[in-house]
Amino acid sequence: MASHSPPLPALNVVDDERDQTAGLRILRQFAVFVGVGYLAYAVLTIPAITTSLEVMDTWWTVLALPVTFGTGIAVGLLSWKATARRIKIAAAAAVVGYLVTIGSWWFGWNGRFLDGDSMWFSLFCGLAAIAAAVAFRPAYAFSVLCIVVPATVTINHIVRAPALNGPLLPDMAWAFAFSLIYFAAAVMAMRIAAILDSTRAQAYAATAEASALHARLAERQRFAQLTHDGIMSTLLAAARQGASDQLAHQARVTLADLDNLGSATTTPTGLGVPTEEALAQIRAACTAIDPGLHIITVDTTPREGQQYPLEVVRALAGAAGEAVRNSCRHAGATATTAVTVAAHPDRLGAEIVDDGVGFDPRAVPTERLGIAVSIRNPMHQFPGGSATIDSSRGNGTRVLLEWSNI
Repeated sequence: MASHSPPLPALNVVDDERDQTAGLRILRQFAVFVGVGYLAYAVLTIPAITTSLEVMDTWWTVLALPVTFGTGIAVGLLSWKATARRIKIAAAAAVVGYLVTIGSWWFGWNGRFLDGDSMWFSLFCGLAAIAAAVAFRPAYAFSVLCIVVPATVTINHIVRAPALNGPLLPDMAWAFAFSLIYFAAAVMAMRIAAILDSTRAQAYAATAEASALHARLAERQRFAQLTHDGIMSTLLAAARQGASDQLAHQARVTLADLDNLGSATTTPTGLGVPTEEALAQIRAACTAIDPGLHIITVDTTPREGQQYPLEVVRALAGAAGEAVRNSCRHAGATATTAVTVAAHPDRLGAEIVDDGVGFDPRAVPTERLGIAVSIRNPMHQFPGGSATIDSSRGNGTRVLLEWSNI
């Protein structure tokens, strides 16, 4: 069976490792563009590099080439697997490498002049500005553009024979305008990526809030069901049948359910939940979806007074309920679903298994938020929480929800 249970980080984390979000995709694409661009210019500028050896010391060229091209190409190499943070760090290193090259040229210049050619590093100053757009905020990246363009044009005017130079300011303006077009495109793309990820994060938060509202509504429905099936049934049985062992048992069960319901709704957030109550909340969340559900309860807690965090219990109950809901909706009309709820020392879990049609978790579109928001995200928001979904077409589905305090 195919297994797919990637961790879902918190929504407000900048270095987001969720698989292929819009921002990360765009960042990777521009990192590839920067890396390929540096590689292409490393080949295209070979004639210019060879010519520059006439006016630059060999030691400077030997050091400047890897500092300039090596750091730029590394951005493209890291784009395939590295996190967003590492890609940005590599892009920043490429910018620093280019600045070091143009800042140190004076120490390698032997005082001679080029016959009309340009210094090799001046041919792609706009590419360094694009790397800055990938690495920094727009204001800082624009500052890099304002440094590298005037610097490279000025260096060309110094190194070239004076008779071959045109007016400095028009040359500088043309180079700036040419580089600004590509730089602006990169800045806008990074901005759009940030907006898309922000919108996605808001959608996750809104969906999580809606899920919490649904949980509250389910609790109210559970109270109404308990009132009808427990209290009213007990009172009617007492009026019609009188005292009996069956009535006494039914009354004890109803009172226990009322106690559990009352403590579950009045326990402040942050306090612990006893084992019996935690198991009852998880069972209730599942049976609220499918009253005929077969639930196996395994209580292997050896110590007395074992408690679990209320937030964890609520999250696990909500995720289990959503898993049952998905099974009822998608497993098929003839499928059967079984739930196992287990409490262990410092560990709480629920397993939802059906023998339905199954599905391929890897084929679920990223814009479908049900599994991510209602099952994975509630569990992954706590240290020690996990949500594993095992399924394949024709082989049913198994959802394992666990929280461990170890």
